[in-house]
Amino acid sequence: MAFRLSDLGERRIIEEVLRPRYGRQGVPRFGDDCALVAPGDAVADGILVATTDPCPEPVANHLGYSDLYYRGWLLATINLSDLGAVGARPLGLLTSLILPNELTVSEFSRLLDGIDACCAASGTRVIGGNIKEGRSIDLTATAIGVCPGGACMSRTGANVGDLIAVVGDLGLFWAGVLAAQRQAFPPGIDREVLLRNVLTPMPKVSVGLTLAQNRLLTACLDNSDGLYASLTQLAEANHVEMHVNMDDAQFSPEVLQVASLLGVDPVRLAMGWGDWQLVGCVSPSRVDEVNRVAQLQGTSLFIIGNVRAGRGIVLSHGGHQEKMAAIDSQRFTRESWFTSGLANYIESLVKGPLWG
Repeated sequence: MAFRLSDLGERRIIEEVLRPRYGRQGVPRFGDDCALVAPGDAVADGILVATTDPCPEPVANHLGYSDLYYRGWLLATINLSDLGAVGARPLGLLTSLILPNELTVSEFSRLLDGIDACCAASGTRVIGGNIKEGRSIDLTATAIGVCPGGACMSRTGANVGDLIAVVGDLGLFWAGVLAAQRQAFPPGIDREVLLRNVLTPMPKVSVGLTLAQNRLLTACLDNSDGLYASLTQLAEANHVEMHVNMDDAQFSPEVLQVASLLGVDPVRLAMGWGDWQLVGCVSPSRVDEVNRVAQLQGTSLFIIGNVRAGRGIVLSHGGHQEKMAAIDSQRFTRESWFTSGLANYIESLVKGPLWG
């Protein structure tokens, strides 16, 4: 018989599921109202930072991957990615988990497994949180970190003449989504690589910390809403024009194979959210240093354009140059995939205008 959370109740959940997992791992004062984020003088020489974000239903669910492990992993990624964008070393994650009574204990454990695995891969752990019953799964987390020595990256600081850098995969998430959705996996392709960002996207925590410590990027943010949205925020924060040239973009074999099989321009796969990259600006003289850092951290660097005087986003691709279309998923708008649905977002991404 599978025990449900309602069979235990909050206090037994804490004592029988959470305390064995976290209380015995040396988490200070487990069970208190507040977690000890940085005992002693752990942040005496740095800037303490924190971020909080909810976790939507993962796209993986829409593709048949319903294991709550992936939802837990995504919850951690969404929050830890913000720490990577400022170059912070994570100190811990606080989770707020609203769960239905009918959820089984084994399902709950899988959710926790995903959270813990992503945290461990990012050099941190869960240090506290809250649990409550509700009609559906509703997950939120708060990530806390420190920028050592005060080296904290920001969205501001870009200069005209800087290059636009993307640190991470380019288009892999949507290549994986389309391949899984349409059951169009190219022969011989490594499905684990192709679906990596669909199931377990890695927040760029370690690479962000190194970039910040060496002051390699003049401006930075994480790409949580898509390339257009990220570049728009950088352009507005720095009062500049982002000129994107995708003609020389280099894509991974997995992205190119899926794009070829489905007859989709790989550039379109790079426009959406999902790969959890860092998007920023770098002086041309320091590109080689950024590339070395990316390679040492097991990821990639893509230079996709440059910063110019002006305003907005200009896209050059296939001999056409014009203002980039708003391929966006801004919250509380009809373009948001939460409002319009995933199918409409994919339609816009794959077939909608690139300029406008």
